[in-house]
Amino acid sequence: MLYRLYALYLRYAAHHADRLAGFSLLRDGRRPLGHVERVFRANGQFFIVGWTAASELSVVWPDGSVTVSPSIQRADVARKTGLPLESGFEIAVPETARPLTLEVKCLSGAVRRFPVRHPSDPPSAAAKRRMRRAFLRDLARALPAGMRWIMRRDHASRTAVKRALGLEAVHPSLPLDRRYLGLPPAGLLRDAANSARGDFKPQRLAPPPPTTPITIILPVHNAFDLLPEALSRVARNTDLDWHLILIDDASTDARVRPFLRSWASEQPDERVTLFELDTNLGFVGAVNKGFAEAEHRAGHVVILNSDAMVPDGWASRLIAPFAADSRIASVTPMSNDAEIFSVPVIVRSQDLPPGMVDRLDAVARTLTHGQRLPSAPTGVGFCMALSSHWFGRHPRFDPAFGRGYGEEVDWCQKVRAMGARHVAIPNLFVEHRGGQSFGSDAKLELVLRANAMIARRYPGYDLEVQSYIASDPLRTPRLALAAALAGFSASGPLSLFVAHSLGGGAEHALQDEIEGLIAEGQSAMVLRVGGAHPFQLEVHGASGVVAGTTDALDVVQSILAPVPALRIVYSCGVGYPDPASLPDVMLSLKRHGHDDRVAARVHDFFMLSPSYNLLNSDGSYRGLPETDSTDPIHVAVSKTGEATSLAEWRRRWGRFLAQCDEVRAFSESSADLVRQVYPELRGDTLRVRPHRLSADLRNVAPPVHGSSHVIGILGNINRAKGGQLLCDLAERIEMNGAGYRMVVIGNVDPAFSMRPSVTLHGSYERDEIAHLAERYHVATWLVPSVWPETFSYVTHEVLQTGLPVIGFDIGAQGEALRQSAHGIPLRFDPDADLAGMVLSALDSLQRPSAA
Repeated sequence: MLYRLYALYLRYAAHHADRLAGFSLLRDGRRPLGHVERVFRANGQFFIVGWTAASELSVVWPDGSVTVSPSIQRADVARKTGLPLESGFEIAVPETARPLTLEVKCLSGAVRRFPVRHPSDPPSAAAKRRMRRAFLRDLARALPAGMRWIMRRDHASRTAVKRALGLEAVHPSLPLDRRYLGLPPAGLLRDAANSARGDFKPQRLAPPPPTTPITIILPVHNAFDLLPEALSRVARNTDLDWHLILIDDASTDARVRPFLRSWASEQPDERVTLFELDTNLGFVGAVNKGFAEAEHRAGHVVILNSDAMVPDGWASRLIAPFAADSRIASVTPMSNDAEIFSVPVIVRSQDLPPGMVDRLDAVARTLTHGQRLPSAPTGVGFCMALSSHWFGRHPRFDPAFGRGYGEEVDWCQKVRAMGARHVAIPNLFVEHRGGQSFGSDAKLELVLRANAMIARRYPGYDLEVQSYIASDPLRTPRLALAAALAGFSASGPLSLFVAHSLGGGAEHALQDEIEGLIAEGQSAMVLRVGGAHPFQLEVHGASGVVAGTTDALDVVQSILAPVPALRIVYSCGVGYPDPASLPDVMLSLKRHGHDDRVAARVHDFFMLSPSYNLLNSDGSYRGLPETDSTDPIHVAVSKTGEATSLAEWRRRWGRFLAQCDEVRAFSESSADLVRQVYPELRGDTLRVRPHRLSADLRNVAPPVHGSSHVIGILGNINRAKGGQLLCDLAERIEMNGAGYRMVVIGNVDPAFSMRPSVTLHGSYERDEIAHLAERYHVATWLVPSVWPETFSYVTHEVLQTGLPVIGFDIGAQGEALRQSAHGIPLRFDPDADLAGMVLSALDSLQRPSAA
């Protein structure tokens, strides 16, 4: 039991490894000097993150150094310690840099030095104590779910335990809100009777009549290349009675003013008032000039940047919320560059190709919302409507914000203190080609200055924004628009991978495939099945990932509807609560009238049996189960208790595979198993394409002869990966006093209790394998898997070290062993003494050296 608990702790510690390296920078006199909060690896670099009162920090290693000044805003630290807002830091160094020393320059001029633990290095005793305390705390939280798991052995309880311990391979996203998609509440039938009763009415804000006036304030400073399209869109696409106040804020580009004069003179009915400023007032001063003019006009006010591209019918949608709620003071649309209202990823901008704004807005028009739009901490001034009522109460921006940035936040906070609120609307998308009037360095300087002012005036604002980002009340329209953008931008059908939420080799291969698509300038979608919710839909692109969960397939189908063409790729569906229905679920995503395609990846054998690794109930592999097998492990049982025979299971998967234009296997052995069950698959459909390893591992020199021969086992061990074999082998070694010792470089399922003599390392990174083999003096590798793996990354990795590798001659691991000079494939017989066979092979390796 203690060994199982220790194995679980190692998994926990590896999952939360960034906690292990944190440490205090002590104090500088009476003031706290700071704290290193996280140390982690990502994208080939090593990051040190924290906060400090020091003016300068350096990370030094034998071949180099990096020096930074704290520049990241940390409102939480500023409130607690009184330090300046920009007290946060993030230092990136090469992943191979070691040993590392952090040098901190105190206010007194003294320099303090702290050793920094590399993620590959053993943690300190203090770090281990912190981790153990955290583990015991979370273990107590997981105890109720753990007891349910022991009694029921159900998937939900196991998931709850993982969630309590923070061990989920894929973190669940936030739920999607079906109201934004115009779908009835869950449980209501979309039939005539429900419609007649009015059980559900999607909320679409009624647009104001075309005669409702608005005043548009559009300041201009250079950015000439954008002006013709921006102004043309205003004139062509504004569907209300409009007047434009155009302010040339002393543009230095000689082309701007003549163009504005000419364009303004061409507009009918004196729609345009043009101000020509000879002295640059900055964005705030220019807008205030427009505000002064707008005060004398009826209707609502709209601030519009000269780099904002409005779509058809934009104005009526933008101001519609004012009629629905008199407390709404500002309305902002969704955009590609609008901070907390950005698409596809919140607070990240993304450039759009020409014309994309109109295609995305056509999708946005289909979105609805509930009776009350969610409140936001602020509006975003690139395109922001101001209610005439609230504008009348506070008709100016604060000139202290100078050339721009932060002024709309200040205005929004002031009117909110009067009882107003601010919203974004999901049914309007406006393109923003941000930062065209300032260079990137100038923009950064202005943003930092503005943020500092906001933090001083409104200390709680930063936390409010972070809370808004964490809850993301607009995640449903954001995801819907992100899916549309990914589909519209694709060079062919957009890849939609159907994947599980359990991690492992299939997830590793999936991420490699997605990264390849992104490197080619494409996006991808993932539909995860069987996590905390039946479905989690994700859009992966160059700017990041946006995701949402749902219990209903119609939500997924609705979000996918605008995508021109899909390539639905089965990756792995293990864990789906109604597994027998999964092939039909995937086929239901293939839409009539679209050029949708279907494909499959053989990452496991789920398409051959509910026992995705083909093991029988007794844990043995005896080849493909017969179609009439009555072994309960080969019978699928739904949550409602409905059983699906293996014959029916294969019929359903056969229908799915028959529509695939490619079924990709990663070894000849797995392709042969698929062919045996589905002989109708054509040779040009079922293809073998082995995975590519990300990089070659270096050779490991055999250890000098010592007191024991170390057997290395790489990877995470469970029943299919040979857990029982390792238990038997360890017991045999201890009983016989053989000169062998075992080390598991990976984790062991807590269901298996290893002997104390077995060293358990825990999680590892791929580039550490050779180093760890030398550290533990590994002489021979053992691949203990007792199922026919579909590829086996582990086998290929240990073969690259150049050390002997023992394993069983089944599946992809057998293929790899037979093809390598270092491989020692053993005949597999589930009824044989497998531990004895491994010991005999080890003894054979020892004999030549003994002689």
